Amino acid sequence: MAGIYTREKVLGDNLQNGELETEEAIMNEKERFGRVRTSLMKQLRARYGDDVANRALYRINKRISEGSLRIQANLNTIKSPS
Repeated sequence: MAGIYTREKVLGDNLQNGELETEEAIMNEKERFGRVRTSLMKQLRARYGDDVANRALYRINKRISEGSLRIQANLNTIKSPS
């Protein structure tokens, strides 16, 4: 059926263009250092393109600003050492 846009197709498309890998790299960087280093963004932009890298960064920043529980919990454990 032409025109059907399924969740599996979306996931497959995201895997092909590197969006998930880009998001994962950015999230790991934020969890590890509390920010995203310029060098990582340069690498991601070179590998996946400006659009994919920038969109992933914007999505993650939006999740943080909206209070995503998973991201907030990870960032809080880093900021407050036990």
